[in-house]
Amino acid sequence: MAQGKMRGLERDGYISYIGVPYASAKKNGRYKKAGIAPTWTGIRESRDSYCTQRSEVQDCLQLDVHLPKVGKSFPILVWVKGSSGDYHPGKLVQEGIIVVIVRHRLGVVGFMCSQEDQIPGNAGVKDIVLALRWVRDNIVAFKGNPHRVVVAGQSFGAAMVETLTLSSMARGLYHGIILQSGTVLAPWAFNYDANDKTDYMKITMNGTQSLLKSAIPDVVFNSEELGVPYYPFGICKEKEFKHEETLLSEAPFNSFIKGKFTSVPTIIGYNSNEAYVFVSMLKQIKAVKKMTRDVMFLFPMELQLTNEREMHPLSKQLTDTYFKDNMTVSSMLEYHRDIYFMCHIHRSAIFHAATAPVYYYQFSHSGRVGVEIESGEEKTGAAHSDELGYLFPNDVVDFDGDDATVHQHLIKLWTNFVKNLNPNSPHNVYQWSPLDPYEPRLLDIQTEPRMIDFPHHRHADMWGETYEKYFFRRH
Repeated sequence: MAQGKMRGLERDGYISYIGVPYASAKKNGRYKKAGIAPTWTGIRESRDSYCTQRSEVQDCLQLDVHLPKVGKSFPILVWVKGSSGDYHPGKLVQEGIIVVIVRHRLGVVGFMCSQEDQIPGNAGVKDIVLALRWVRDNIVAFKGNPHRVVVAGQSFGAAMVETLTLSSMARGLYHGIILQSGTVLAPWAFNYDANDKTDYMKITMNGTQSLLKSAIPDVVFNSEELGVPYYPFGICKEKEFKHEETLLSEAPFNSFIKGKFTSVPTIIGYNSNEAYVFVSMLKQIKAVKKMTRDVMFLFPMELQLTNEREMHPLSKQLTDTYFKDNMTVSSMLEYHRDIYFMCHIHRSAIFHAATAPVYYYQFSHSGRVGVEIESGEEKTGAAHSDELGYLFPNDVVDFDGDDATVHQHLIKLWTNFVKNLNPNSPHNVYQWSPLDPYEPRLLDIQTEPRMIDFPHHRHADMWGETYEKYFFRRH
């Protein structure tokens, strides 16, 4: 590659190049689009970067390239992490694809947004654009095919990936997307009040210059003191500046409504029991008692309902839909799955399906991998992030029984999509049909995957109408 020579690491059936710089955040500023990647002389060794959100090291913009030992012109899966965590791509690579895992700016450094050109916003997603440009220009040196690139992510990573479809910055850099348990339409992903949060940061840190020059751990600490739900900082609508590429100049919902997004083949879906990750919190006696007294306590904060005329009809809807019999932990899990994940993911799937093939799924397998079972609370279905253990298993995991079957299904479906922009193969005993927006069906991924009617019509319609009326239309 043009930057210099690099030595890879031998793995079990594949080779890894770890810590490849794709950009540099030092030159342009910690909150702005990064500059060009550094070059080097000699041979660079593969080495892990231990950068975290709290790290003083700003130049963490590196990626890992994992490729098969034998073959050429491999299709590429670019994985957007969205949060810290380790991913083990060996099983995916062994199916004949390259896996590129991108490290990017996170949290306040990656997503603080303002009306000032020093903090234009969306630096973390701009990092992904630069990584994709690096893939376009360099992946041939790793035996990759730059004309077959699929970008994927989970949770906030999925929201970042979907944002690429709304931006001209990323046009032509990818050919398919995979969105797992996340969408930019979710209120935890896109910040409509990003400037207010940045103004608060300026107050707590004594002005813009302090934000620009203070130690990163101090900035991160102050951002965590915001005490707001979801991510304190997320994707935002940017003000345009002369010397900064603009990633997003319009709110995502408006762009989707106007059809202003890039159409590519898409896998999108959710896990059947996403909210099980909250079960410990929901079981707290005081919290449940407080919620039991008044269902209005559950209204999503972002809806900003201000009067009885608005609140009463929604209160009745919530009671009739989720809590008619009683407010149980099970009904609370269903409610939180819908408002944080399912209803927004469903809306996103419908938007994308209007212009390109969309393969819609529900992952419902509950096995030994993933979120641990809470004592005294049965786990039915798959919790948020459970599928990651089947896609990126570490070396010590030894699948057997149903877990092995589900692991094989996921690996085959995802790698088929990377290779062909279609998850189906002649060898499958089932066929995954593209989504029909008017009669939605999805693939229920479990030990025996099967196409089923979308199981949450009433809930998705109710929340779709509610968010459109009280949230999206107000911004």
